[in-house]
Amino acid sequence: MIKLIKIFRIFRLLFILPGINWKDAAFRKDLARWKVILHIEESDRRALAQILSTTPEFRNLLIYRNSNRPLYRRWIALWYRPMDTLYIETPQIGGGLYIQHGFATMIAAKSIGENCWINQQVTIGYSGHGDPPVIGNNVMITCGAKVLGNITVGDHAVIGANAVVIHDVEAGAKMGGVPAHRIDYKEHEDEQSN
Repeated sequence: MIKLIKIFRIFRLLFILPGINWKDAAFRKDLARWKVILHIEESDRRALAQILSTTPEFRNLLIYRNSNRPLYRRWIALWYRPMDTLYIETPQIGGGLYIQHGFATMIAAKSIGENCWINQQVTIGYSGHGDPPVIGNNVMITCGAKVLGNITVGDHAVIGANAVVIHDVEAGAKMGGVPAHRIDYKEHEDEQSN
């Protein structure tokens, strides 16, 4: 049965495979990162077949990566239905984006760096006026978090569950609360010395 499933996945992939741009560095980083996180040790083509068959978040990301090819985007969606509640409306996203449980997620940043991780029910976008946020490299935005307005989230920052970030975030900071404030070890160390 498992072998039959794998054959079906490869067969289905054949319909979109000719349009895959294997030279696109962002797509290659996406695929490599998803393979590592999902513990897939297959070849790139077999891994792509498995990920597209089982992970609608990756389907949305692949469709996003082909935004300059509207007919091909529709062709992908015909064979691999995207997640209806995951919206990606960011002009520039670095490679290696991982979207875990993308249910009810809106990604509308000015730009997102490489190797970011976004969970479910996250909103990245406008605060009513001005530009949306800029998200740095290696940022993790966990479930239910809101990152809003013309702000910058520095590299390696972590935005905690249900945090509401409306001010710039320093590189490496761990943020939590409403409105979000820095909650990492450095802050607690400063409190203990007072």
